[in-house]
Amino acid sequence: MIDFTNVSREFRGLVERRRELFTFLGSVFAAMGLFLQNTLQGGLPASLASVQQHIFAFYALVLMVLSLILALRMAKLHGGMVLNGILFARLMQEQTFARKGDPVRAARHNWFGVSFLQFVLVDLIAGFSATILAIALSSPFWPAFCWGAGVFILWVLLYLRFHHRSAKFAFQKIATEPCTPFDRTEWEGHISSSLQQANQGMIAEIAFAGLMVFSVFEALSGIGKIHAAKTDLATDLVKMHGPLVYSILLVVTCVLELIIYLRVRVAAGTFCVQLDPTDRPFRPLRLTDSLLGYFVVAFLFAISIHVFCILLLPGLDQEPGIMVGIDAIAFVAAVSAEQITLVFAGRRWK
Repeated sequence: MIDFTNVSREFRGLVERRRELFTFLGSVFAAMGLFLQNTLQGGLPASLASVQQHIFAFYALVLMVLSLILALRMAKLHGGMVLNGILFARLMQEQTFARKGDPVRAARHNWFGVSFLQFVLVDLIAGFSATILAIALSSPFWPAFCWGAGVFILWVLLYLRFHHRSAKFAFQKIATEPCTPFDRTEWEGHISSSLQQANQGMIAEIAFAGLMVFSVFEALSGIGKIHAAKTDLATDLVKMHGPLVYSILLVVTCVLELIIYLRVRVAAGTFCVQLDPTDRPFRPLRLTDSLLGYFVVAFLFAISIHVFCILLLPGLDQEPGIMVGIDAIAFVAAVSAEQITLVFAGRRWK
């Protein structure tokens, strides 16, 4: 039997676990960056000199293993969400008080979905650390880069495999098991809990983006203070290329976080309309709590663009007017994208 209570509860539980794993990764990245910085400044005791000599390999190995495990767990959680999402859509075909569900549509993979984008962020960190590990083990750059890209692609393929396998199992279950009846009160309870989760999810995305941005700042501030006598990567190489690599990772993280936050924002608005058809959550130019949260992520994105431009074009820091203009353009572009998305979301819902 396909039971509404079990399906909805399981789906919300999967969302909760996914968010906690995502937050844990941000903490790991920040902690390992702090450990790397302290080690490069000679903060380790003499008894751990062997760790200092292989600090980049140690840093990359720990970060890579944890990221790969977390990415695999998030892929498995996504599979569970696909399964329960299809079952939920099948249950919604049986009711008369809300929009009908579409199991086929629920089974489609969404390349801009929250699950996939969060997985991509975790997988990118895994590929990033795999590349550093290969370089620390004396590999040339391009073979090391290909190794990191291969790790990233392999995990994406595993993610897609879990997705399709879960969808296949869900349709088999739909074909063999009937649905138990449920009423509007149960449905409204699920939508209300989902709305609360969406609001918590937006706060979690702000926390993750801030954690990543300021941990990268911590790492950048430590690169210029390297005092370690001997490490597995040349000091000059780290000082020359380290800041640019970190800034690229920072920009990519902020761009993905903008999209993830916006996706969750639209989901929250949809839940509001489902609970109260007279509500207008997609109305643009309204200073809501969600918009203020988006301002934070957009500002972090502007900061990442600022750092990236300075590193990519060294003479640009001597032109404060130009830099302020670039920062303003980045922030306004991000906010404008959010407002335009709300307009289209509102029209689509109508």
